[in-house]
Amino acid sequence: MVKERGSFKLETNPPNPSCNIIIREAVEGDLPMAARILTDGFFRDTTNFFTYPIERLNTFLSLNSSYQTFRFSERTGARFAILVACDLTTGGKVVGCCQVDDSLPKGEIDPSPRPYMCNLAVDDDFRRAGIARLLVLQCENIVRDEWEKPTLHLKMMEGNEAAFGLYFGIGYRLESRYVNAKNENVLLLAKSLD
Repeated sequence: MVKERGSFKLETNPPNPSCNIIIREAVEGDLPMAARILTDGFFRDTTNFFTYPIERLNTFLSLNSSYQTFRFSERTGARFAILVACDLTTGGKVVGCCQVDDSLPKGEIDPSPRPYMCNLAVDDDFRRAGIARLLVLQCENIVRDEWEKPTLHLKMMEGNEAAFGLYFGIGYRLESRYVNAKNENVLLLAKSLD
């Protein structure tokens, strides 16, 4: 891995050798594409022609709010990052994203353990090329090397076989399971970064 001014170029051999990916922190201009990728990844099956644009706008507003809140995190000591994966063969197009958070919970009823990774998604045209794995590994690097924390947590819906295979394949283990307000089974996973 080579660090380049706020970005991390990951030299890898993904299954698609023509895929040249760089992982970096998001800038404000990345948020619309990240919102599209997240909306497609998490809400495509639950939205329709009318509700999809609303969900995409909600996703963008949520990302933008987080981005604006934590954009000066180095000055305030808050620990939060939105990471994007960019394909250099397409001029740096954002093809994946995720968030990693170690901020103090504010008013959450049942807060996630910190630090945790969330909102991992990859553009449909770039799936199965190792991009999600690269994003997770970069979150681990931040948590271990910059934040000096020994464990990274994440939540996933039970039944998401692709995510399950990815996370368990790189060392995450089941910590607990619960049923959320939508009556969905949620798994809490963790990985020791020591």
